[in-house]
Amino acid sequence: MRDKLSSALRASAKGSGWTARRDLLTRRVDNSVLAIHPRRGAPDIFEFRAKPLAWDDLLWSTLQIDGNEKLPASFRFTGAFTCDTPALDHMDFVRTSSPEALASQMLSFARNCHGKPALWKDYDLNDVIAAEPRHEPYRYHQTCVLDRICAGGRQAAQMICSDVLAGALDCRITLSAIDKQMPLDATGRRPSLNFFELAKIWLSRN
Repeated sequence: MRDKLSSALRASAKGSGWTARRDLLTRRVDNSVLAIHPRRGAPDIFEFRAKPLAWDDLLWSTLQIDGNEKLPASFRFTGAFTCDTPALDHMDFVRTSSPEALASQMLSFARNCHGKPALWKDYDLNDVIAAEPRHEPYRYHQTCVLDRICAGGRQAAQMICSDVLAGALDCRITLSAIDKQMPLDATGRRPSLNFFELAKIWLSRN
């Protein structure tokens, strides 16, 4: 079914401004990227997500990863080293035996969400996280740090990092990488650091 949906999505998305990859629709709009995809663990629900390009760009700068900004927009929602975001809207779809009908529903929902810039432009990340039905704030601590830095709230970003590292915030998910500027240890290696350690280093250097 997924392969048939993927083919139907590609056919439906042609000329629409949206790009189809597997069961994901993405679209870059100015300085944001939008996506429609089935909900994790609930494939009968479509979710709409959006985020500023600056969040992932800053994430890659923090993790000292080069070249990801040149990848397709879909990577920002499917790649391993990307920031997670809560859904801004969702739609229960009518399950049919036709992948074409399902693709049509997804594209219609995508167009509807794109036509509501107030929904996805400059939204308050804290408010959306608090309103998410699943209530999994631990998924978004990294994104909150990126959001605060992009908004000029460096002190707030520092506080989130410090709280996570001190164990004051429940953080079950974190990316990790090495600091390429750190001297090699006796074994000729550099230790792996988590995102919050690297974010504090990034803030100290920028």
